[in-house]
Amino acid sequence: MNSNADSGVKQQSNLARAAEDHSLQRVPDGERQSGWKLALSPISVATALVLFAVGGFSIMLAGFSIGMVSGVVVAIIGVFLGKALGTIGFRTGVSSTVTSRIFGFGQKGSVLGSAIFAFMILGFLALESALLYEGTLVMFSLEDTLMTKVCIYGVLTLAWILLAIFGLKLALRASAIMTTITLLVTVWLIIQIYVVQGTNPLDFFTYEGMVPGNGWAKFQAAFGVMGATAGTIALVTMDFSRYARSDKDVSILAAAGPITQNIIMTVLGGMVTVGAVPQVVDYLLARNAGMSPEEAGAVAGGYVMGNTGAFFVIFAGWLGFLTIYAAQAKAQAINAYSGSLTLVNIVDALTGRRPGRPLMVVVGNVIALIMIAGGILGKFTEWLSYLGAMTFSMAAIMIVDFYIVRRGKYDPSSAKVENWNWAGLITMAIAASVGIALMVTGTFSIGFIISPFVVLIVYPILRKLLPEGTASSYAEANDVFEEAR
Repeated sequence: MNSNADSGVKQQSNLARAAEDHSLQRVPDGERQSGWKLALSPISVATALVLFAVGGFSIMLAGFSIGMVSGVVVAIIGVFLGKALGTIGFRTGVSSTVTSRIFGFGQKGSVLGSAIFAFMILGFLALESALLYEGTLVMFSLEDTLMTKVCIYGVLTLAWILLAIFGLKLALRASAIMTTITLLVTVWLIIQIYVVQGTNPLDFFTYEGMVPGNGWAKFQAAFGVMGATAGTIALVTMDFSRYARSDKDVSILAAAGPITQNIIMTVLGGMVTVGAVPQVVDYLLARNAGMSPEEAGAVAGGYVMGNTGAFFVIFAGWLGFLTIYAAQAKAQAINAYSGSLTLVNIVDALTGRRPGRPLMVVVGNVIALIMIAGGILGKFTEWLSYLGAMTFSMAAIMIVDFYIVRRGKYDPSSAKVENWNWAGLITMAIAASVGIALMVTGTFSIGFIISPFVVLIVYPILRKLLPEGTASSYAEANDVFEEAR
């Protein structure tokens, strides 16, 4: 009896430790991995439906040439941010939200950074689920009713919870296979469109986009969609850099996501969406007797951002349907996992209590459902723009604090951490507000790119005016992060 009980307790303990996955701890040296293996995580995120939509929509707006120029520029920015943040994550060995306690925000002040990260990652969790829902409606010709929503979103939410708690390692192991299958099916769709259906490839490569005006107007349109995600992939990269073994591994990890997301997926997404719209119009006309060609064209155009999975379902049937689900499973496991880390940090920083990550996975998925109910899919581009201003500001503050203010010096054994870094918090408010205000007022459509430059100027000045310890006590070392046991 006692041995069975002890065995049960031991199994539960092992399961709990596996689910926690160092959410508030430094990653032990023995669990560090190669950059090539770690790169599968951002690549998994970068090949999700929402990024397929971003790439395709950017090409539709700006055309192939300018869309690709925008993609290359965003990729360069993403690699720079990923390397800079990844090095910090590698040095500290803790997640991005916990690292923000040390650099830029303070122990309790990191709640602001965590809230931004939660807005980002849980927003992607919500968007991916919404895109899967729309694709499922097309696959089975379902009506968009309350009961349909409850059933489909209920199953999806349960799947993301189980994957993030118990299946993350499995999802990561299968990531290479699922990513390869996703890319192969996408290539197969391109063959169907340009070879079987006979669409002229030159129509894509010479496509000039829907945005009228000169090249700068088109570039702003594409950059406004793609550029806002550069900070996102960099923060995700930072989370996984804590598992890196060396600076070289950090470099590999930092390059993988932006190149996949902004170059490879832009080409593939653009080729499918631009080339497939005429066939999707024919499909809609065949399925809806009373629909006019103009109405069908509007619906097909809306599918690019609002129902990206429909392209896979219409052209590949069950194969396409299963592919988008397999592709999303790996990405959603990472989204739910990263979101839970952020929520753990928020509760811990505010209350001193360290909630279990499994509980926060559930809470994160509930928040994602609320965002879906609030219509996040219909506000996709606006959400991306505001997100860009906040994530660029957050990333820039940590980078400036680490590399400029502290000159890259960090000793975990002697580092003191404020509860409130007022210089960082004030800079965050100013930089994000400037970027958002520029976009809301129509002054500069890609105002989010101004936010990091505001940080570069404001934060060093405020740090001198408000030096470490100003209007703040210091946190105990074991409050900043929990040492591995």
